[in-house]
Amino acid sequence: MKIQPEQLHSMQQIILNIFKEVKVIFDKYDLRYFAIGGTCIGAVRHHGFIPWDDDMDIAMPEPDYRRFIEIARRELPDYLGVFERREHDHDPINAARVHDKRTTFIQTHEVKYPGEYKGVFIDILPLCGVPDGEKEQRDYCKKFCRYFRMNEKRRCSFFYLDRLPSRVLWLAALPFRLLPRDFWFRRLDKLTAKYPYDKMKLTGDTWVAHIDNILFDKKIYARYIELPFEDTVMRCSAEYDAYLKRIFGDYMTLPPEDKRGDAQNATIVLIDTEKPYTYYQKLAAESGGLPQDSTH
Repeated sequence: MKIQPEQLHSMQQIILNIFKEVKVIFDKYDLRYFAIGGTCIGAVRHHGFIPWDDDMDIAMPEPDYRRFIEIARRELPDYLGVFERREHDHDPINAARVHDKRTTFIQTHEVKYPGEYKGVFIDILPLCGVPDGEKEQRDYCKKFCRYFRMNEKRRCSFFYLDRLPSRVLWLAALPFRLLPRDFWFRRLDKLTAKYPYDKMKLTGDTWVAHIDNILFDKKIYARYIELPFEDTVMRCSAEYDAYLKRIFGDYMTLPPEDKRGDAQNATIVLIDTEKPYTYYQKLAAESGGLPQDSTH
């Protein structure tokens, strides 16, 4: 699905409003957080959203992440909800999403599972500790990747996977589907708990399988600066230049027009900034799926 310009603008305004409400909690409870990825580029290069970006990524050290989830459930306005994988059978992502319950955002792998429908959201992503000894780090990353991939195969349908090797692995993992649905998430939690964020020198992106691809010295998140972001401010690592260059290279140069846009677009089935996702859950329940004319 290609997001139309007016729809993208509406989404960005909703996302910005969610962030402002989340930021109230961050500031009130002195929680550590940082814009990462495209959100960080947006703050640095555009002082707001990358013009074609349709999401927002906020990373938090794992202890702050857990505390935020607990507080947010109590203190966010009623129209905002916390979508967190421990409560959803078919969500494989090791992250939380704060979403606007008055809207709808449905991706390909969620269509058959109305319980996974949600509103337009921002991602809240946990930063966990990583061991720095060569052998221990190698063993950790290997286990992490295996648990992450097995969790994906356990919680997602065959048609969620778009690559042949992943589908082959899904078929090979069929016997493991007899395990409880949260079995692999529990293994991930047990593994990451061995290396508390505040006691380790390194951290990594624990919302992707190949955590070893990008490991950072935790010092990169030791200090922050606040940069203008639309009509508010966004917290970024004070070492944002080193961070962004390592991931993106020359991040200040705009990509060619045909390279602009989020890969997430390819997985989007339906966005509605005016109807709540519960409306589509009801449609799906009545018809056994989303009617073809409701996907736009």
